[in-house]
Amino acid sequence: KPARAGSSVGVSKGKDISQFGAAVAVAFENDNKLVVERGLVGREVECAALSSRSGRVRISVAGEIVVKGREFYDFEAKYQDEDSVDLIIPAKLSTDELAEMQSIARKAFEALGCEGLARVDFFLTADGFFVNEINTMPGFTPLSMFPSLWQASGIAYPDLIDELIELALTAKR
Repeated sequence: KPARAGSSVGVSKGKDISQFGAAVAVAFENDNKLVVERGLVGREVECAALSSRSGRVRISVAGEIVVKGREFYDFEAKYQDEDSVDLIIPAKLSTDELAEMQSIARKAFEALGCEGLARVDFFLTADGFFVNEINTMPGFTPLSMFPSLWQASGIAYPDLIDELIELALTAKR
């Protein structure tokens, strides 16, 4: 995948080395720096992180992306083919799984020195949670996962915008 692109633009998923060259060519159309990752089998789950004026990072409930009829959650599934994906909020996780996921998300956010907002994306595999990425500029339409996760956690879209403005105004300079 392109190292500096978003929304899965230029991302390919190969099943064996014979597909690697074509995947690299597609990625290079979008960036001159690439990331190659090992494929994982598991559920795609995510939660939202939000700084607070008290200092404790807040973590939302979890959401799950269930892809139907596609190899992965690509650009088309995100923006052009709504029928190919189900966004399940809250994700069906046990209380212990949710607590573990939220703890890992908070630690990842803090370890990377994130501020403001982020979405922490995971794969839940047979071996447990695996942090896939931290998206420091997640989608923010009223239907995007980040605000939807906060709405399910009790913060309405307009209130979330107000909170982000307040955080920005009180940020350490």
